[in-house]
Amino acid sequence: MKHKIWYNLIAITLLLASCTPIDDRESLGELLAPSQINIDVHGITEGSNKIVMINNTPNVGGMWYDGMNTSTRQNDTITWPFLGKATIYFYATTSGGIVKDSVVVNVTKMDFAIAPQWNYLAGSETSGKTWVWATDDPEYDGVCYGDGAYLSDMYPSWDGYDQSFLEAAGVDKDEMTFDLNGGPNFTLITGNNGLDVYDNEDAGLPAGTYHGKFSFNMSKTLASADDPSQLWAIGQLKLTGATVSEGIDPDDDSAPVYTYDILMLTDDEMILAAPTPGAGPWDGAWYWIFKRKGYSFSE
Repeated sequence: MKHKIWYNLIAITLLLASCTPIDDRESLGELLAPSQINIDVHGITEGSNKIVMINNTPNVGGMWYDGMNTSTRQNDTITWPFLGKATIYFYATTSGGIVKDSVVVNVTKMDFAIAPQWNYLAGSETSGKTWVWATDDPEYDGVCYGDGAYLSDMYPSWDGYDQSFLEAAGVDKDEMTFDLNGGPNFTLITGNNGLDVYDNEDAGLPAGTYHGKFSFNMSKTLASADDPSQLWAIGQLKLTGATVSEGIDPDDDSAPVYTYDILMLTDDEMILAAPTPGAGPWDGAWYWIFKRKGYSFSE
């Protein structure tokens, strides 16, 4: 995302330079101070997660950045998916160069609907949402980790591992919590003892508590290799600072996995997959099946 910001800023700067006569390029205008940039950023009501962004600076355009997306509109409105303080940046394009300014808005209520995937993954409460292994899912006979065919299988159909393996690896009681307090936060609590399905040592994050961030892109879909008219992945989840429980690829020297294809995401169940590096259709991928903590498939 940072690369995208700078690419946009470079494009704006080049456009400004291309419109400046050669004789005048050595005498660009004065660079404005941030105090001279007049922007108005506020919730549509006090504490609202719908945020209005207005540029009132005369003869100055620019770009807004909210930490996830950019906008070049003079006035724009966004629906913010997080509780807590949101920092909105404005990059003003002036004759003397680009000037950065920012406003902090405190979001205390989610009074405007956000994409349902946010609530599916992280819930709507400040406590967030906790996920555990779906060892009681009858559809997969308790198998919730393993490998299968990339872009084809929807679960680990080759070698599947259930409660007994999770206990042996020390991860059977692992918990993952996603929350939206001030940003997309991720916490992993793991009892991992370092063994993978091939009994390799030092595989995965050692037992402990890890804090990181998450992002997802529901436009990063993938078609099924068996039927291109159907989706295999409905989006992509990325983690930083931690992996999911047993988030390793045993076929890649148990390398940690931070990017996952989302095969299923509902209020109660989540299925993730990741191909072994270089995998093509029907090659190997690893799968993880989780459920909302407290949910029983017998309900």
